[in-house]
Amino acid sequence: MPKHVLVPIDGSDHAFAGLEYCFASFPDVTTTALYVVDPEHDHEATAGGPDSADERAEAYAQRVLEQATEYAADYDCQMQTSRRTGTPHTEILGLTNTDVDHVVMGSHGESPISRPFLGRVSEAVVRRAPVSTTIVPESRAAIQDRDLPGDVLVPMDRSEQARAALSFALEAFPEANYTVLHALSLPFDRPREEVEGTYLVDILDEREARAAAVFETARAVTDEYDATIETATGNEAPAKAIVDTAVNDEFDQIVMGSHGRSLAARLVTGTVAERVARRSPRTVTLVRGDPTS
Repeated sequence: MPKHVLVPIDGSDHAFAGLEYCFASFPDVTTTALYVVDPEHDHEATAGGPDSADERAEAYAQRVLEQATEYAADYDCQMQTSRRTGTPHTEILGLTNTDVDHVVMGSHGESPISRPFLGRVSEAVVRRAPVSTTIVPESRAAIQDRDLPGDVLVPMDRSEQARAALSFALEAFPEANYTVLHALSLPFDRPREEVEGTYLVDILDEREARAAAVFETARAVTDEYDATIETATGNEAPAKAIVDTAVNDEFDQIVMGSHGRSLAARLVTGTVAERVARRSPRTVTLVRGDPTS
């Protein structure tokens, strides 16, 4: 479970949704709301105005952090604030090399970019942060309407990162309902009765046996926490199966490993995790390492 959560904010609704998610999900941890003054971005430029760009930036940062503090008071949460100057993603990533062990942030800041793409800052943090990261694509109002942690979807393959993600969910959200999903990645879209007697049934049998082994591993993990899980499979490739299941079955959030069985470097998120983070309309937590260490 996280001990010190960093929440970058820029005044946008998505950023405050990240703060809302943090207060609801991690009420007892140390929380730092970070505002980064970007010298290249003037929030309130006014031709002929009396204030300089630096003065406007400082005033805007103060207003945003004060608003964050008001939100924290609504939850009776202790929150510290930090203001830095520089390139936003560089400053955020720099703080992940301190005692910060989790980042929660909106999928988009003030950028007009919308799904299926992440904003420039969140994309950089997802790809490069050495700590677990939660991306919140919903509005603050939508997060307020959810009874978090709610129903949690945990996609799993046979990787250590997938097991770490399940442990993270069990540790961080003991009151949640958990479903472990394994994507079969079938090379065909036909039911079993139509492939019986063909070579395709051998593929189906092998993929289903693999799913059973994954679920057995998942149950061994949950036994350590005296918890129970539901299991599900999706026929599609992993990213599509995960997003479709989360949406169609109305899950509240997704918790998954930052990369699976690929040879992706530890500081680079795997392709499946990136695709889910970009495309999911639900909050996605990407877990790196052992959450109990």
